[in-house]
Amino acid sequence: MNRLLIFSAALMLAGPALAQSSNENDRDDIAARNDVSVEKTLERAEHDRMDARANDRVSRVALEQWAGCIARSHAGEATRVLTIDFKAPAYGRAMQMLSQESKDCIRFRGTLRAGGLLFAGEMAEALLEQPGEAPVARLARAAAGPATPSFSFTDKVAICTVRSAPNDVADLFATARDSAEENAALQKVSAIMGLCAKAAEASKPLSINPAGLRAMLATAAFRSVESSKSS
Repeated sequence: MNRLLIFSAALMLAGPALAQSSNENDRDDIAARNDVSVEKTLERAEHDRMDARANDRVSRVALEQWAGCIARSHAGEATRVLTIDFKAPAYGRAMQMLSQESKDCIRFRGTLRAGGLLFAGEMAEALLEQPGEAPVARLARAAAGPATPSFSFTDKVAICTVRSAPNDVADLFATARDSAEENAALQKVSAIMGLCAKAAEASKPLSINPAGLRAMLATAAFRSVESSKSS
């Protein structure tokens, strides 16, 4: 199976082709720059996945175990970091510091690197799966309240997807990495993302690998759940 899923028809980025009034130019320039940053993040996620990895599933499971261990060992700090604007310099520094504090989790690390979208996504999933309410119940409750603020256009689309299809997103998080079930769940969720992107008047197509898409949804889902607690 092709490891790079192309969601060109489903997920679109905001681009300069969108018609804008003169008083919106500055805001849209910022949005465009934000999404250039997100595109670079996704590219780095793909490079991390491909870099010296002979077996995708083994590497993703290892990252799941390492990031999950960190999130469970330092739940308070992991929650704080995951709610920071991921474009801010403080976010990357906080991620690095969090990984270095977790000595008990080092056995899972191997050659994996801390930080980045995939690392954040795995921490977010681990926190969503903590004992108590099932992830689907948490996502459904969050979807019923106000939307959490977005940090970029693609983040806005991910939040819309999480809110529009909490059951499908929860089903995705229940699948094993690089499995046929994950692929099927991603295809289903990507259709919802397409509708969210269309509603946001996106115009630029974006290709995202399965791990990157899952991580985008996980971070958006976690922030949505956290935001619902204070609403």
